[in-house]
Amino acid sequence: MLLLTSGIYAQEQVYNVQRYCIDEKPFKQGECNIAGNEYSFVFIDTNKRDVVFFLTDTKMKYKIVDSSIFSKDRNYRSYTLENGEGQVEMRVHQQHTKIEFLHPNNHIYLTVGKSTKGTN
Repeated sequence: MLLLTSGIYAQEQVYNVQRYCIDEKPFKQGECNIAGNEYSFVFIDTNKRDVVFFLTDTKMKYKIVDSSIFSKDRNYRSYTLENGEGQVEMRVHQQHTKIEFLHPNNHIYLTVGKSTKGTN
């Protein structure tokens, strides 16, 4: 049963972003310096340990270094991501409705619509 369960979660998931909010340093809870709903996607492949985030004209690629249940809010899975620019924390809501990318100089909050799907 454990092998079957881990196999289900080790697949690519595709998230269709409906709205994004970027909070730039100094951070102000609940405020957006930049917001929009342009064509955006997040691809998470836990099997390959890859995350690709397309935000309008920007493509960000990361490797998953670590993952766990977020200790402050158990409704989120927390991922430590890394690329050539450093490390980033990503949080994914367990109901797949919200994703957060926490960079040192900005926090990107994504709202994911009902078109989100996992390819299991």
